[in-house]
Amino acid sequence: MATEATVPPGRADQALMGILIPPHPIDPFPLYETLQSESRVHHSAVMNIWALSGHEEVTEFLKRPGVQSGARASALRHENWAEHASLRLYLNSMVALNQPDHGRVRVLASRVFTPSKIKKMQPAVERLTRGLVDDLIERSSGGEPVDLVEVLATPFPVAVICDMLGIPFADGERLWELADDWSRVFPGAFSDEDLARADDAAEQLGGYFAEAIKDRRAQLREDLLTSLVQEASGGHLDDDELVALVLFLFTAGFSATTNLIAAGTAALIEHPDELNRWREDKSITQSAVDELLRHSAHNTASSRVTVKPVTVGDAEIPEGELVVCLLAAANRDPRRFPEPHRLKLTRDDGPHLSFSAGSHYCFGGTLARMEGAELFTTLIDTFPKIELASEPERRGVMGLTSYATLPLTLGR
Repeated sequence: MATEATVPPGRADQALMGILIPPHPIDPFPLYETLQSESRVHHSAVMNIWALSGHEEVTEFLKRPGVQSGARASALRHENWAEHASLRLYLNSMVALNQPDHGRVRVLASRVFTPSKIKKMQPAVERLTRGLVDDLIERSSGGEPVDLVEVLATPFPVAVICDMLGIPFADGERLWELADDWSRVFPGAFSDEDLARADDAAEQLGGYFAEAIKDRRAQLREDLLTSLVQEASGGHLDDDELVALVLFLFTAGFSATTNLIAAGTAALIEHPDELNRWREDKSITQSAVDELLRHSAHNTASSRVTVKPVTVGDAEIPEGELVVCLLAAANRDPRRFPEPHRLKLTRDDGPHLSFSAGSHYCFGGTLARMEGAELFTTLIDTFPKIELASEPERRGVMGLTSYATLPLTLGR
């Protein structure tokens, strides 16, 4: 009889390895479907992890006490993590902190990143949207194709978060490129080349924001960065934690919206009846943006480590286990969302998990929703014709449908 070590991986293990191990597929959803049909609470002896793919199971687990950040555990698995600037910076980030540090940093950030302060950004968001859409009008005149990723999906959220933090947009473009390189270490599995690029990016990012913080301490301004510096004074955060927090807010401030704009526009093109419905009825905007967030999830997974046995569904997960909650899979769970791959802008099947759940729920969701509402309504009103100009370049990102380019023909 074969031992466990020699048994070939089953369908669930094969699907999970396809999701988590590079090279990543450009369309991960068939793998999610396999995992959900085989085992919604799956223990992979091959990978030594647990994977949750059902909406109910993921939500239940993320709200449970007795778990800690899996992101932190994954980074600490690298014995020489302290020698790498990218991992040191990541381990100081809010997403990688455990209690009580996570609560301490989150409370401070939430006092600055409040819904009322985000709401005050509405005029700036409208102004930035109008400017970028005017640029789209000029570039697309005469039927010339434009790359939505280059012209809108990337610069728009970068411009918004730069405006909030008080950072020049000219700097923001370069910081975005560096943050993209730094984020290569986020999943916990990366190549030596990725780590080297992430280290170089982290050194530059850390230096830039350390100088910006020093500048705000010398001269206060009316911006979010100044508010963070003031809240952190008196020993609430040390300098490394403050730099990591500012950088985390900068990165989180654009990554969700960049993917929402590109993948959301592609989804609207694939569902022309829904696009026309939104054009004709702006009262559905709130549900439409949430449906795009569900359908075009920007966040693949959230990982945890159990510090005591946890029961999920019919399974008991022992203490000390790494658990990967597949948020994008949960957002397409047919038990929660009928016809999960269909874009339905008036869908009312309950909350999605694009911003996670529990103590690590992303409070940047308010900003992403506001940006999405303003940008999409302006885009679809300005351009009655939105079509693919050529095949977009998709890129394999762990568990996501992502676009490197989205060439469009826009008509007025």
